[in-house]
Amino acid sequence: MTLVKPFGEAEMDNPKRTEIFYPPKTKMLMKQKLLRLLPETGNFPNFIRPMPFLFLFLVIYSGLFAQVSVRGKVTDESGSGLPGVNILIKGTTTGTTSDANGDYVVEIPSNAQQAILIFSFIGYETQEQAVNGRSVINVNMAVSAFTLGEVVVVGYGTQRKADVTGSLVSLSSDALREVPVANLQQALQGRMAGVEVQRIGTAPGATARIRVRGERSVLGSNDPLIVLDGIPFEGNLNDINPDEIASINVLKDASATAIYGSRGANGVMLITTKRGQAGETSLSFSSYIGVTTVARKYPLFNAEEYQAMRDYTGVWPYRPEEVEGIALGRDVDWQELMYENGYITNHNLTVTGGTEKGSYSVSGGYFKETTILPEQDFERFTLRVSTDSKIGERVKIGVTSLNSVNYANGTQFVNPQPGNPGAFGGGIMYNILATSPLMPPYSNNGEIFPEPFGNLDDASANLSPLYIKRNNSDWVDRVRRLRTFNSLYAEVKILEGLTYRFNLGLEYGQTNSAQFQGKGTYFRKLVENRASVRNTENYSWTAENILTYEKTFAEDHRLTFTGLYSAQQSRSFATQATKDAITANFIEFYDMSQANPAIAPILGGGEQTWGLLSYMGRVNYAFKDRYLFTATFRRDGSSRLATKWNNYPAFAVAWNAINEPFIQDVNFLSNLKVRVGYGQTSNQSVAPYTTLGGVVNTVGIAGGTVPLRYNYGPTQVSGYIAARIPDKTLDWEYTNTLNIGLDFGLFENRLTGSIDWYDAQTTNLLFNLRLPISSGYEQEFQTNIGGMENKGVEIVLSGKPLKLTNGFTWDIDLNWYLNRNKLLKYLPGVTQNIGDGLFVGQPITAIYDYEKIGIWQLGEDAAAYGQQPGQIKFRDVDNNGVIDAEDRKIIGSQQADWQGGITNRFTWKGFDLSFVVYIRQGGTLLSYLHAPNGAYLTNLTGQRSGLKVDYWTPDNPTNEFPAPGAALPGGASTGWTTLAYYDASFARVRAINLGYNIPKSLASRIKAQNARVYLTAQNPFLLWSPYVFKHNGVDPEPTGQGATGIVATGGNFRTGGNNPALVISASTPPTRSFIVGLNLTF
Repeated sequence: MTLVKPFGEAEMDNPKRTEIFYPPKTKMLMKQKLLRLLPETGNFPNFIRPMPFLFLFLVIYSGLFAQVSVRGKVTDESGSGLPGVNILIKGTTTGTTSDANGDYVVEIPSNAQQAILIFSFIGYETQEQAVNGRSVINVNMAVSAFTLGEVVVVGYGTQRKADVTGSLVSLSSDALREVPVANLQQALQGRMAGVEVQRIGTAPGATARIRVRGERSVLGSNDPLIVLDGIPFEGNLNDINPDEIASINVLKDASATAIYGSRGANGVMLITTKRGQAGETSLSFSSYIGVTTVARKYPLFNAEEYQAMRDYTGVWPYRPEEVEGIALGRDVDWQELMYENGYITNHNLTVTGGTEKGSYSVSGGYFKETTILPEQDFERFTLRVSTDSKIGERVKIGVTSLNSVNYANGTQFVNPQPGNPGAFGGGIMYNILATSPLMPPYSNNGEIFPEPFGNLDDASANLSPLYIKRNNSDWVDRVRRLRTFNSLYAEVKILEGLTYRFNLGLEYGQTNSAQFQGKGTYFRKLVENRASVRNTENYSWTAENILTYEKTFAEDHRLTFTGLYSAQQSRSFATQATKDAITANFIEFYDMSQANPAIAPILGGGEQTWGLLSYMGRVNYAFKDRYLFTATFRRDGSSRLATKWNNYPAFAVAWNAINEPFIQDVNFLSNLKVRVGYGQTSNQSVAPYTTLGGVVNTVGIAGGTVPLRYNYGPTQVSGYIAARIPDKTLDWEYTNTLNIGLDFGLFENRLTGSIDWYDAQTTNLLFNLRLPISSGYEQEFQTNIGGMENKGVEIVLSGKPLKLTNGFTWDIDLNWYLNRNKLLKYLPGVTQNIGDGLFVGQPITAIYDYEKIGIWQLGEDAAAYGQQPGQIKFRDVDNNGVIDAEDRKIIGSQQADWQGGITNRFTWKGFDLSFVVYIRQGGTLLSYLHAPNGAYLTNLTGQRSGLKVDYWTPDNPTNEFPAPGAALPGGASTGWTTLAYYDASFARVRAINLGYNIPKSLASRIKAQNARVYLTAQNPFLLWSPYVFKHNGVDPEPTGQGATGIVATGGNFRTGGNNPALVISASTPPTRSFIVGLNLTF
């Protein structure tokens, strides 16, 4: 824009009548040149006399003030176009602003080719770019340290954060780099308010459980919808290389997620990958290597303590080798013998570049992690290609392809029953923990003792962990995951402000798992070897048609309309086979035709398809940037349900109070916005064909099932019977959410934050029902009968306490949140289902059991309750003098009181230091390690070694753990499950990162534009945990998902469906990693 001045006060109302303003010195110079060049004009007619003056004026004007165009694109950290950026020529008031796509054109006087352009935008650091004769200047804006990013992805588009009316939380690529991990989920823990991340495995590459504002379903999925570059993603977050991510935005309330309708109830995670930019070709290389060590070993009995416990019990006699060990003072640390250092390596190479007509980005990545146990590792190869091209001035097209191959080895080597962590035994970790410290690892001739307990002819005897380690080639466990995710878009600018965009997503995934257990391994000690393979494939496509209209009316009214028509289909296949007695161990699972044909194979498989058809409209309106309104309506049709179609309305309003004149005079306020939103979403993640009836060809009998056969004379044929009734009323699980929020900024945004309160009510909750056996149907069927609620509060704060003149800065991010889940409705007239751990008025993670109040001591009347000193003392809830099932009650839940995280960042003269802390307060931890029937590690009979616990004896009248043998299932004591419950509170430093940006003068010696080196410690230490520091636990975070084994004997909690309880079992102990890394840009 060129600075102008109006002709006069009377003409102020006509903005089109303007006069170009020139400084006095320029005017005088022009006048002098004109007078010297003009000829005598006295002999010309009056009408001709001005002509030479006018002609020369135009010539000189065009020479002095000829202009050239500089154009380019302004993007944010994710590579998305940044609208509304101010671009000014330094020292002048001439400039322009970027359009809705971030594109701009500014006119530079031809005699000012050394001009400097200033790029500025609220929430971003101001940048200066010297023109230096360039005609294309692309700029990537960095988020200001004082504020959060001002442009965010909101689903089917972007918005300035000042215009956002819903509840969302963002994480940039810089924040992700502070926790360099293989799995994106690990980097999110404690970083985003309202987003709970809990691990469900300890093997390298293990996934985690993500919950956004709690759980809304018992049988259905509670996982958030993942949208990758605008397309729903069916894969695993482990398939995505964290180094390729530009930003993550999580939509949390219904006013934000309703645009995704039937898939938005559990929140929506929008992941945007990095894209190329116009400019010179740039090459980036990032790499780190590291070592992994044991952070804390399992606390086990040493030889002296183990002998004392075993002598007190007096049940199991010593083996000769143990007697020898007592005489020699032998004390074997099996953990020390088995644990090794693990290694991490990660390398990424990216090439980007382009012109104003198109850009590209190509990147390749490699990651590998081994752990402290043998034969356990995770490896990933990734390749990403993206291109963006302009065709003329109105058309843009782009393609993105993300491809990955993952290999995971040894998951079942640690625990051969990963889906049932309560069933211990057979895995190398259990054997490490259970082996007697009195036994020698090797015999006198140097051979490994194969079994410290029993012998090779004893099917129940444990194998020596060293024996398992040496013979690991006979125990193979491999999983390979391949995924390719491809998206194409074409965007046409139909009219000014009117844009049509077509998105097409194509995805293919394959998972191949194979296991081989050779003869002599734990589960196959006395039987033939076994090979198993399973292959699953998934194909999906998504087509979206999006129409967007943006218009500003009378300067004060901004309107944006988004319309959508989309279709999605997914198809999956699965096959599996298990065969025994393969001819030779080396064949493993590669040629299962070599199995013994006399042993019937175990075969299985299936295929399923589902589709979704959707229409959506969204209106965003802003008046004077003060009053904001968003309305959304979506209609979805799903093939999964009997009720095919449903509507999803949502609205939100916001008051941007900071733009009110009477607020702007409040000096300490720099931002103030109030938000209110309400909307409906749903969950349609039930299995396809659930509404249909089912048949089976087996019939249940005592002890199992038998094939259903019919005899037609001498011929026997298979038969089928109806097993599941068709459900023609199966409906969606609906969630209606009210969200009230406040965004604020203080002291020029040196302190920013937000506070949100929400109330999410879920109706039509799915439960399983079983008809009377007289109906003829054996299987349960699903029906909509329940209700649930989630209420919570979230607080986010970001500040810059220090910014000193010597360059030292301190930034801090803090998030705190709580969620209260409650089951509101179950079957008519029914308030609890003890077997499934469901209780009206309680969280769906409630725990129902006896309440342990101590240990019976000498002198107490234990006999009155049929007990004896040293056994567990329970509360007599009904005061009838008898401990029975009626004395069980709700004793807690896995729901945390609150959670949060703190990230601190310090910078000074090229150095940067950051550390991330995750905090979880309250809730109940389930430790299968301490439940005797679950682990045998705390039976305290002496048959095996185990966890070191503070057990009762007459000389040690503790209330912590019963006397050895006193908690045996089926013995005199019941309620042994009560020994598994602990306070789940903990605080952990997730990462410490120290980096240094090498001065450009040094980096240029290797032709690099930027160079950075850094050191990172992952999970360096635990700050607090009652379970670890008070009760001698090993780690407060869960290692797996619950199983049914522990339920039947006392304690009851959720074990089935898609959302079982999280437990601690005999898995790889906690580790810490130390990493050194390098980032280079050329």
